[in-house]
Amino acid sequence: MRWRLLMLFLGLAAVGVAGAEVELHYFWSATCPDCLVMKAYLAELQKTYPELKVVAHEVTFNPDNWRLMVTLGKAYGLTKEVTPTVFVGNLAVTGVGLAVELQIEEEVVRCRTAGCPSPLERLPGKLRRVLSPLEIVLILVVGAVVFLLLGK
Repeated sequence: MRWRLLMLFLGLAAVGVAGAEVELHYFWSATCPDCLVMKAYLAELQKTYPELKVVAHEVTFNPDNWRLMVTLGKAYGLTKEVTPTVFVGNLAVTGVGLAVELQIEEEVVRCRTAGCPSPLERLPGKLRRVLSPLEIVLILVVGAVVFLLLGK
């Protein structure tokens, strides 16, 4: 009987240690060296916290991901659009470094214990209507080509 109670206690303790699933959104650029540093850090963090779900969004070649990052950034109070950007729980953070990593891990631990909604729940009904850097470059290139062709 004692053995069964001990096993039940250990089983319940193991469930409590696992914690709630935590959803983290990571926005990165294919041209960003700091994004590779953040990607490696998040991979290590996932090993430590298996219930961490990292959702990666490449923003350079996907304008909709850029708009998603900008819209989430506004919802979280960010004032600039840069990569890497991470959203988890109540945290929105940009850049890399030990201070950023500590903030992310602290929020992941808090969300495992307290539970946190997906960052996407902060989105308003529609994504912001902004041009991505890729779209701006394409407009400039097409405009330059048209100018050169019509200027002759």
